[in-house]
Amino acid sequence: MEVFQRYEVKEENGSYKIILYLQPFREEFSAELAHSTNNEKRSIRNAAIDYVRQKLPKLKGSTIVVMAGTMILSSFPFVDRAEAHEANFNMTYLYFGNTKSYISQIDRTQGNMNLVSPSYFDLHTDGSLKVTTQFDPSFVSEMHKRGIKVVPFLSNHWDRTLGRSALQNRELLSTQIADFVIKNNVDGVQVDIENVTDIDRENYTDLVRLLREKLPSNKEVSVAVAANPNGWTKGWHGSYDYKELAKYSNYLMLMAYDESYTGGPEGPVASHPWVERSIQYALGQGVPSDKLVLGVPFYGRYWKQGATTGGHGISNSRVDEMLAKYGGTVVYDEKAKSPKATVTINPGDPTITIAGKTLDAGTYTIWYENSDSIKAKVDLVHKYNLKGTGSWSLGQENPVIWNDYKMWMTTHQSIIAPTAPVTNPSLPTVSYPTYTVQSGDSLWKIATSFGLTVEQLKQYNYLTSDVIFTGQVLYVVPPPSQSTPAEAPKTIVEPVPVTPETTVTVPVVPATPPKIVAPTPPKLVAPTPLFVGKIMIPRATKTAIRSGASTGYRVVKYVSTNDELKVIQEFSDKKGAKWVRVQHKGTTGWVPLSQVSVKTAAKAPVTPPILKLGSSGTAVKDLQTKLKRLGYYKKTPNSKFDTTTKSAVIAFQKKYKLKADGIAGPQTMAKLTSLVK
Repeated sequence: MEVFQRYEVKEENGSYKIILYLQPFREEFSAELAHSTNNEKRSIRNAAIDYVRQKLPKLKGSTIVVMAGTMILSSFPFVDRAEAHEANFNMTYLYFGNTKSYISQIDRTQGNMNLVSPSYFDLHTDGSLKVTTQFDPSFVSEMHKRGIKVVPFLSNHWDRTLGRSALQNRELLSTQIADFVIKNNVDGVQVDIENVTDIDRENYTDLVRLLREKLPSNKEVSVAVAANPNGWTKGWHGSYDYKELAKYSNYLMLMAYDESYTGGPEGPVASHPWVERSIQYALGQGVPSDKLVLGVPFYGRYWKQGATTGGHGISNSRVDEMLAKYGGTVVYDEKAKSPKATVTINPGDPTITIAGKTLDAGTYTIWYENSDSIKAKVDLVHKYNLKGTGSWSLGQENPVIWNDYKMWMTTHQSIIAPTAPVTNPSLPTVSYPTYTVQSGDSLWKIATSFGLTVEQLKQYNYLTSDVIFTGQVLYVVPPPSQSTPAEAPKTIVEPVPVTPETTVTVPVVPATPPKIVAPTPPKLVAPTPLFVGKIMIPRATKTAIRSGASTGYRVVKYVSTNDELKVIQEFSDKKGAKWVRVQHKGTTGWVPLSQVSVKTAAKAPVTPPILKLGSSGTAVKDLQTKLKRLGYYKKTPNSKFDTTTKSAVIAFQKKYKLKADGIAGPQTMAKLTSLVK
């Protein structure tokens, strides 16, 4: 058995504290350990160092704290010689929302963002610059106060004619963009012209060159480029001259997503091998590794079983909502390093609307991204020494990822457990407050307990009605602790509603995906939910319900063999261990499947048949045999209740003062059985 049960990593003032928890059997001797000899303390110290090197092989400049229960047993600095690649750049696109919702979304990233790219630059039909109504000087000011750069992206929204007009009119367009950037104090421009082709390749590169020439050196020029794992040189992928674009830009944002697409075959949005091949291709084209940013999707795609088409977009956060609402199974495909959920909506279930489309009854397969898959992509940033990460798009993610994102970016191969949409309250310095709706809750009750109004709670979770359901995860935000200075624009940094035009009816995915023939991903058959909806009984008198699907998560409640648990979700971790998410009297949490069993229906008492004249079968033969042993039946048992059998029964009943009707009912059979075993 290992000395340590689990570990936590906390960031404090730019350095890391690794907290190691002794196994319970060690805690029993914590008092003795605290007064141990120097040799024993050195042994514990060595065990701790070995454990950290194994679990976090590239973490450096940290402090190790050894805990025995709630007592600090030892604390010492840890400096390993192993050097780790650190990525300190993270950007994201802002597309679905408005100024106030963007600020709220950015603030919940817990300081993990360096740069944001809002949708400020569109195009007129002649290819000249069209500034969108999204532009807001107060937003730029608020971001600069937070030390975050604002680099708008220029988009043709997949319109090839519009994109070509922009490239042909690049002299004017580049001047207009440069003038706007300088005048409005934004920090540069990202070019995101998609769906032009290889014949536009030189014009594309020249637009980027012109922007670099016309913008000051302290203003960024970057380019969003298509992932190209197959090395295609024609069509859309052929429009990007990776090497030349990198020469004139600060970095290339590799859009490593849309491996699957609307109308295409079922599969992951960004499988690990596909993403890695995309990185290898870009580097092979001569792009310096420190000029390549890996794009990460915050969305997934779903297919309805039996439908003729699928691949519609769904944000990661809505996948978690569907699992909480309907239950289902989640499997993690180790080869693709992507999770796949299977959710069944039964007729009569509450409805759910995704991107303006109400899902009808049926079984849905959803490939999406979670903490495990995103962490695996960040590991590729370290493996290839890339500049950092980008994401499409902020607000679609489960905010739980921000708890660990900085650690992922500054370390390599750190370990995280598969999670349900919950937070680990044992990490108060980085935790993001969430609340899981319990039976009997209302929006008013939840809002009041967190010092919020109902409207604030609805705004932060983008709720359009007062309807909530048991198991739903809500994100809660306390009132802002600081007010905006009087002289500054009065942008309140708190959750606000997003207009229906930008949150409900718009798609949750990037512009129309490329109409290309993608390789068909391996067809994996998700297991049929075996236990969702069933009642389970704990096997032990003290069984822990945990906040997440791992033994490292806190215990939220103990239950016994007398308790009944309703299963609402199933999960298999990377090692194949089965977990079930259960509900018990308002508490929702996770239990290993091995620690519970399905409640079986109580067996109804077996009522012996009533035997009378005309009956036949083995029961009659058994009756005749018993009567013969007692001397009442003289013939050989023949399984037929005839007049001879009836006479024998009457004689027996008279002997024992039973109702002498010649019918072998319950009382007669009970007495007979008591006499003849």
